Amino acid sequence: MNNHAVDYRQVLPDHLLHTFLEDFESLRPFYTHDPCDPDVWPRMIEAVQSRAAPPPRKALARILEVQNGRFGADETVLANARSLAGDDTFVVSTGQQTGLLTGPLFTIYKAVTAVKLAKRVSEETGVRAVPVFWMAADDHDYAEINHVHVCRTDGDALRFELSPDDPADRRSASDRLLGPEIETLLGQFAEALPDSEYRPSAIEALRRHCTAGTSLSDAFARLMTLLFREHGLVLVDPTDPALKPLMRPVFEQEIRAPLATTRSVLEASRDLENAGLHPQVSRSPDAVNLFLYRDGQRNALRYEDGRFSSRDESLSFSGEELQGILEDTPGRFTHNVITRPLVQDTLFPTLTYIGGPAEIAYYGQLGGVYRQFGLPFPVVYPRASHTLVGARTARVLEKHGLAISHFVQGIESVVDRKLREEMPVPVTEGLQAARGDVEAHYRNLKGHVTSIDPGLSRIVEASERKTRFALGRLEEKTLRALKKADGVMRGQIMRADRLLYPNGHLQERVANIWQYVALHGFDVMNTLFEATDETDFRHRMTSL
Repeated sequence: MNNHAVDYRQVLPDHLLHTFLEDFESLRPFYTHDPCDPDVWPRMIEAVQSRAAPPPRKALARILEVQNGRFGADETVLANARSLAGDDTFVVSTGQQTGLLTGPLFTIYKAVTAVKLAKRVSEETGVRAVPVFWMAADDHDYAEINHVHVCRTDGDALRFELSPDDPADRRSASDRLLGPEIETLLGQFAEALPDSEYRPSAIEALRRHCTAGTSLSDAFARLMTLLFREHGLVLVDPTDPALKPLMRPVFEQEIRAPLATTRSVLEASRDLENAGLHPQVSRSPDAVNLFLYRDGQRNALRYEDGRFSSRDESLSFSGEELQGILEDTPGRFTHNVITRPLVQDTLFPTLTYIGGPAEIAYYGQLGGVYRQFGLPFPVVYPRASHTLVGARTARVLEKHGLAISHFVQGIESVVDRKLREEMPVPVTEGLQAARGDVEAHYRNLKGHVTSIDPGLSRIVEASERKTRFALGRLEEKTLRALKKADGVMRGQIMRADRLLYPNGHLQERVANIWQYVALHGFDVMNTLFEATDETDFRHRMTSL
């Protein structure tokens, strides 16, 4: 099977992304820049250069060089980090939560897109564009990052979890240290992988970088640094105390005008709804778009009657008191989903943000927020999307004429479709003829009996329904008999389903890159770079 692309509608029905890609002009009030516009980059460069408050380039460059050096970065990355000190360097950004063993595949696809797009922008404009990956190391949604999957052919994807989520524990990923259980998890993970010549080196790399005492976010950073070696991907840990003072302008403005950003988001949400679209992010009218740390726990803030407080009201401050905390200990503050883009684009000379479907949707709610902070709205750019297909699975797809859209429909519908296609012609024609005969027979009969007694019409209709039901049952039982007789075909398709659409989801949302490194070696990263066309916004079926 050769690599090929399919329309996003085949894998993601009914989403704002389709309108974004197919009818951008209808969404221009929400997004400003069409990612397909060939002239968008020079305009965006000019907009970033014209910012009223330039980014803190020199300080940022020093901090990122230290951060990435700590993660084990090569000179390509360190040179990119240093280059941010110069006025002729710009940023192609993306980011994700710091998931266990790098999390789902789409995290990798975001970074691949950023690297390739940065290179393209550099070539087309003559400026230096640097790929930057913002690690959401301050996120406290542990349930999103505490597990990893291995997809297999003999059942549902196996899930390996560090420890159960406790919703009351609101520590950031950077404050969650791996314990001795990581050794057990990695052992189980290794056992679940198919045997191959590359498995030992993959597991050795995981054991080297995911050790007890290492934070989840640092383990993530070290693995990403290893996977993207020599590609120049600059990682950002926003929990670094050295970065917090650079974020103060955003935090200060949110405290001075505590509900302004929320009002803007709610207004954009209403406009999206009026346009027939569904807002991605919901906000309470009293929500302040900041978190405050206390005893290592993130507390969301609200504002009412001139006071800032936590949702449980265990914290309460005036605006002056909160400003005082910010001046003394800026590290106690962190952003949320609304202010994260503002913090990022205050720090960086950002041209574009590369996101998945959900992120693209919520950026549509942020135009007014960017205007409030005097920041140019970035080009919102779709990430690459892949389904990785092994040689054996590719043969099954070719043999049975299947595409990824068939698996999105569900395995049973796929098998039934194939069986109906392969049902003997006499049976198919016989059932079709029987249905036609039933219709003609009962239409004729109904005319005769209702001339005797109109009340008999309902009895004739009920009898017709029973006969049609019996024919349907006959077809179902014939299909079941075919399934038994053709167990080989059914088994092949079901095994393909478990690899291509594990647990009823797109592969990229479940599977982890290390399963493929263990099967194909680190060269799988080169395969992804070669298969990714950052200008083609379709889902790709990629052969391994």
